[in-house]
Amino acid sequence: MKQLSKFAVALSLAFGCTQAFAAASIFVTEPGADGFHIETGGFNGSSYEITKLVFDFSTTITSDGSALVIDGTPTSVTNPSGGTATFFGGGSVFGFDFTGFNTFDTFSFTWDPDSALNPNFGATGLDFIGGIVTAYTTNGLYSGSFQLVGSGPDVSASLSPVPEPVSSASFLAGLGVLGLIAARRRS
Repeated sequence: MKQLSKFAVALSLAFGCTQAFAAASIFVTEPGADGFHIETGGFNGSSYEITKLVFDFSTTITSDGSALVIDGTPTSVTNPSGGTATFFGGGSVFGFDFTGFNTFDTFSFTWDPDSALNPNFGATGLDFIGGIVTAYTTNGLYSGSFQLVGSGPDVSASLSPVPEPVSSASFLAGLGVLGLIAARRRS
């Protein structure tokens, strides 16, 4: 019986702590090949408030071989209902700080994405592929990258929970305890 309780503790450490986040549906979309002044939107289908969205396009490659950048600041911002969005950053990494971006709220902004080499580039949604979006929520981090939707030209990023280091450490500790129990049983 003593061995069984040790096994149960080890198993709960190994697998119980990997579920630190509940599933969520945070989507960021970019509809199509509409050139200058692209409207990018975010949907909070999670049960948590989004406090910040960060867009990192430093890993994208445009047709002229450089990265996608924001040209100045957004030309218009539609705040989440009952909340605010404050722009920060520039170049290939920028984002928004939020107040009141709650469950089932939406947010959008219009901007002029260009390449790092050409301020008149006129990017399309396809230039977004590989760009990373990170959402900071009251339940931790969510992250995803822009992917092609169907045969295009729309792209979307579906954000998933990023495990906390504590979860990974607990998982490894639980596996270690399981290993010790198995080794003791053999001897």
